Amino acid sequence: MFLQNSEKKIEEEFLKLTEKLGADREPLKNICGKLDACDRDLALAMKYLYVTAPYSDLVNYSFEDIKDFAGHGLFLYNHLERVHALPEEMFLNYILDHRVNEEEVLPCRTFFWNELKDRIEGKNAKDAAIEVNYWCAEEATYHSGDDRTLPALTVYRRGYGRCGEESVFLVNALRSVGIPARQVYVPRWSHCDDNHAWVELWCDGKWYFTGACEPLMILNKGWFTNASSRAMMVHSRLFDLFPAEGEDVIGKEGAAVMLNQTARYAKVKKVTVKVADRAGAPVKEAQVQFQVLNMGEYYPIAKAKTDENGTVSLVTGLGSVRVAAFRPDMEGFAQADVDTREQVNVKLILTGEAVVAEDWKAVDVIAPVDTPVNPDMPTPEQKAIGTRRLNEANQLRREKKENWVNPELTAFLAGEDEKELRQAMADVLSEKDHTDCVCSVLEEHLAYGKIYAQQYREADEYDLYINYVLNPRVEYELLRPYRKGILSFFTEEQKAAFRENPAEIWNYIRELITAYPYNERETVMETPYECLISGIGTERSQKVLFVAIARTLGIPARLNPGSHVMEYWDKCQFVSVLKQEKWSAALYLKKEEGTQWNYYQNWTIGRLVGNEYASLDLTNRAWEGDTLELALIPGTYRIITTNRLPNGNQFSWEKTIIVKDEEKHYETLRLREAQLGDMLERISLPEFEVKDADGGIVTCADLTRGGKKILMWLEESREPTEHILNEMLEHAEKFHQFETCISFMIRTGEAKGDPLLAKVLKTFPKISVYYDSFEENIELLGRRMYVDPDKLPLILVTNGESVGIYATSGYNVGTGDMLIRIMEEVPEM
Repeated sequence: MFLQNSEKKIEEEFLKLTEKLGADREPLKNICGKLDACDRDLALAMKYLYVTAPYSDLVNYSFEDIKDFAGHGLFLYNHLERVHALPEEMFLNYILDHRVNEEEVLPCRTFFWNELKDRIEGKNAKDAAIEVNYWCAEEATYHSGDDRTLPALTVYRRGYGRCGEESVFLVNALRSVGIPARQVYVPRWSHCDDNHAWVELWCDGKWYFTGACEPLMILNKGWFTNASSRAMMVHSRLFDLFPAEGEDVIGKEGAAVMLNQTARYAKVKKVTVKVADRAGAPVKEAQVQFQVLNMGEYYPIAKAKTDENGTVSLVTGLGSVRVAAFRPDMEGFAQADVDTREQVNVKLILTGEAVVAEDWKAVDVIAPVDTPVNPDMPTPEQKAIGTRRLNEANQLRREKKENWVNPELTAFLAGEDEKELRQAMADVLSEKDHTDCVCSVLEEHLAYGKIYAQQYREADEYDLYINYVLNPRVEYELLRPYRKGILSFFTEEQKAAFRENPAEIWNYIRELITAYPYNERETVMETPYECLISGIGTERSQKVLFVAIARTLGIPARLNPGSHVMEYWDKCQFVSVLKQEKWSAALYLKKEEGTQWNYYQNWTIGRLVGNEYASLDLTNRAWEGDTLELALIPGTYRIITTNRLPNGNQFSWEKTIIVKDEEKHYETLRLREAQLGDMLERISLPEFEVKDADGGIVTCADLTRGGKKILMWLEESREPTEHILNEMLEHAEKFHQFETCISFMIRTGEAKGDPLLAKVLKTFPKISVYYDSFEENIELLGRRMYVDPDKLPLILVTNGESVGIYATSGYNVGTGDMLIRIMEEVPEM
């Protein structure tokens, strides 16, 4: 019988849900009515999805949307023996579940099944999974984008997505054909400023991994295999109340259970944290965060709560992690910087005292070394087949989707009326919005937003109107119609009162809307109108609702782009809704000469909100000369600067300041210097080949044998390549000393005709020149040395046969000087 072992648990949890939210009120009233019309199996599948999903899924999506996933899961269970034979937890969590992460939920499984069923006919689970991934590569490829996560169907339609979206796509495709799958995620790398997501799939009684839309002819292999061995945390999310046995549960973040998968990818240790008060008594229910320094800020890679003994443990990689502990009902926090290679026991004391100002403090952050635990490699034959198939997939995708344009946006812009406003609305939306916006949604916002256009034109505030009244986008919420519903929800008296004092909108929201943090995810928001009529909404959803109501009433409003506090326009400026969030202090930052400061790269500033620092978003703030002036809310702030070294380690400074009301505060940013020895690493290079002038094969070992060598893959006539070539000419006397150790890789002999390259080869006649297609080696070596493989030139320094010690790619000032230092100062191995 379908879900025989889980039926009682599901029914009990659904009863609790109806008691908590009310079976006689929306959204459950409608849901319960439609469940009564379903047969036993479908109703049970639906109830499971509702009791495990974030409450936003109950509010935002129709019964029919969720039913599409439940119905297809039931179809697979009844028609595929390998699905029927799965343990119930595996089926529920990784086949039936409609949600992968924080994406929009759009029905897709039946469609994907119909696209894939013939391609996987007769294949075992492993081969079927590989085939599904090749299909995904035919439909989508990587493209960076904002933090809003697109649904699988949209990734399919438009043909691209970032790694988190590609993996949502592949997971849905695998689940659609009955292969259990989940997204796994490195929330932040330790060795570079980024994150990454890929996919795990279950077959033959174990989990395998693969890159999403990056198929290979084998599983347990991807470009990230080596990188993942340097991760402090690899996790997956599970939307269920009862995780399967054998999983390492980190803790619960709202509706999601966080599972630790790090041991599958890296060498690990268990770190145990004990939290006590100043008297030495254990502090239970303390929130403990494990953080890594990435993009200039400390980012939590895992969150957990202490037990009755005040302890919590985490399996993590071998490197630096900051451990911070607090209780929301206590002032301040405690923290310690831990090198897990040497320390596995941490004790933190919560004193209950407020955070105090602290002068600049140096912190060394150590990235785990490269120690892959997954050695699987494709055979030469598999590699050749895989390359051919991937090239074919890329060609198919380009033919189908290279010039794809969202027909919904085209239809909206083709509307007969308000041509100027239509274009203005489209222009204010993001590139991602352009690819998945819906015409009817934009029409609703135009219809109820255009009535204010004339008054703002007359007031010479047209740009203000477009960006903060007409604009349907507030943050990263789903774009839905809400203006008509909001206008009909409130009385004329309420609307007049809100226009008179917009802060009253927030007071109303706080009385009406309830947040359920344990059953939500802050990144999965209730849409404005649905939040209003259901009375359910996260803190973040409520803030978006404030802006939506204000804009509907013609009041310019926003979430401040730097701090995300709620603001509305008052006469000539944006003002904070909350009195405690007034911008009544100022910080003047100075920078030292010679340092290029890039926000979210080598510095950030964060405000202490409650017990945690929240980084200000200053991405678009420009320095005026050597000064940056910031208006601040009075409070406690932490400034971090960091010098990311080529080997992944970081030398950082941090300072805690307290800025008072009406105060002007002055600080000078400083960057820590590093010695040459701190920057280098020793990484075993993969086998690769280039060709000499006669077409003979030259191996990695041939190129790197006999002391230090410099290998350069050059893109002639392009500025980044010309930059390093000019640096070589500027320092010709130095480079002459080791020109026999330099090898240039170019695509064809025609490159030698480039005037600058020809000049360099004439100046340094002993440089060796080899030929490479650049199709495979750039990706292979760039990934291996942890530099961007999409940027040329790729410059690699080796010391010993097939051992890389330094690499850089793209445009980097001072590369020539660095190469000289390495060749002169580093002993040969």
